[in-house]
Amino acid sequence: MKIIAITGMPGSGKKIIRQEIEKKGIPVFVMRHVVEDDLRAKGVEPTNTSLREYATKLRKEHGLDIVAKRSLEIVRKMGVHVVVLDGIRGDAEIHFLKSQPDIDFILIAAIASKETRFERLKQRGLEWDMKTKEEFEYREKKELGWGLGAAIELADYKIENEGTVEEFRKNIEKVLKKIL
Repeated sequence: MKIIAITGMPGSGKKIIRQEIEKKGIPVFVMRHVVEDDLRAKGVEPTNTSLREYATKLRKEHGLDIVAKRSLEIVRKMGVHVVVLDGIRGDAEIHFLKSQPDIDFILIAAIASKETRFERLKQRGLEWDMKTKEEFEYREKKELGWGLGAAIELADYKIENEGTVEEFRKNIEKVLKKIL
């Protein structure tokens, strides 16, 4: 199985990469859904704070690769040959997935400055997005603590996203031509 994984800091453009791959008919699994589903099963509404706190607790209790392990279980049941795994949050997840002998693992990172990402997140307004600089810093610290910075460094392809969406899409397409 080929897994094309996506990583990047919040607001860097991961969703746009995912959408571009989806256009090619490749199924997607969003790793955050593992955490969201657990929270909902416990009767807790997924918010920026509840998602980060529960994900941190999961990783502390079961290892930094737990979300990747649980995601891979679900992906294997999908029975596909190629899949997009959206939401790699740490190098432990990468090492786990690369250790699987039946997986061809490719990692793409979206790259954007802190200032650009904060402005995007304020405008995006999803339920788990931060509204203040303090919330943004909280999320940055949590995700960097999971190894997100190391994961970005391990990416096979890094795509800068500081310009227009059209420019970013063109750069994504160049990478996809190499790997698909």
